[in-house]
Amino acid sequence: MLTQLAQGGVLDRVAGVVFGQCTNCRNPGEPYGNFTLPEVMDHHFRPLGVPAFQGAWIGHIAGQASTPVGIAAEIDADAGTIRVLEPVVT
Repeated sequence: MLTQLAQGGVLDRVAGVVFGQCTNCRNPGEPYGNFTLPEVMDHHFRPLGVPAFQGAWIGHIAGQASTPVGIAAEIDADAGTIRVLEPVVT
């Protein structure tokens, strides 16, 4: 899916990437491919020069955090944090 987004030029427009928990990712060589999730992330996002991290408590997992859409936010890829910069409800 990331390859499709890259080939479509979508990834060239991102300012940063936060990837959630990957509950069905397995070790290399198992049914889901030959690369680890960190390797796939590195392949797609390092060339973009934008902050990116994985492991956020978002996505299709139990106990996930709510992630508002369409509001300004700041990510710190080194710390693995997301900071909402404006109210999410009015």
